[in-house]
Amino acid sequence: MKMIKGLKDIIETFDTFILDQWGVLHNGGDAFPEAIEALKFLKECNKKVVILSNSGKTGTFSYQRLHESGISRDLYLDVLTSGDHMRHNFKSGKFKSLGQRALHFTWDNDHTVLADCDLEEANVKSASFVLCCGVDRGGVEDYIDDLKQARERGLELVVSNPDLVAMLPSGGLKTCPGAIAKAYQDMGGVVHWHGKPQADIYKMCNALVGGWDKAVAVGDSLEHDIAGANKASISSLFITSGIHSKNISDEKSILDLSEQYDVMPTHYVDWFKQ
Repeated sequence: MKMIKGLKDIIETFDTFILDQWGVLHNGGDAFPEAIEALKFLKECNKKVVILSNSGKTGTFSYQRLHESGISRDLYLDVLTSGDHMRHNFKSGKFKSLGQRALHFTWDNDHTVLADCDLEEANVKSASFVLCCGVDRGGVEDYIDDLKQARERGLELVVSNPDLVAMLPSGGLKTCPGAIAKAYQDMGGVVHWHGKPQADIYKMCNALVGGWDKAVAVGDSLEHDIAGANKASISSLFITSGIHSKNISDEKSILDLSEQYDVMPTHYVDWFKQ
């Protein structure tokens, strides 16, 4: 593991840069100015740039979100999300055995994913599986009763976003669908995970950009971004100002955290910058 000052230190090493979104490019608000400059630098150097996000939304939805944050569409090749990964699996028939009646956990009462995957909404007593795409009730504790009933019925859970938490513009953390899925798994329930660090999404990413010779994954989550890079046998750049920032003070603290998550970044830097 090696500290770098910015992308200039590694720019000649890699042809493809796989970027996380939250914690790297923005925290739900405006894009970080340093990140915009870094994206422009990568474009000037003719690097392939793809955004790989653990978002339950589609990559197409992310285009608008990124534009609103201040990131121009011409600064990256494409976006691939864990939501895309999940939709692909439904459409390919992987979850045919689960049926079509979903107990749906979502954000902001958005049920468009049901139409995307040819599903129908059901309550916990009549659902054939649980579809976890959001946490609009508040926190994990607000889902425990439903999860207990689902577990008693032996329902399996499909989660579109495996993140446990995400950064907020304020610097705080919000609960993400992965926290609900983890609670269900801890109950003994079967969970189908999507996005990082699953190996399949890196294969999808490779195909999306037309292949790479040497890629580096950039992210702030040891559990997802760095673990995913390790599993995909590609290099990684750990952003220390993200979700783990409160537990990081020096290189030893990064090594200790990495040991805790059983991963190892190739490089680390405080912010995504040129």
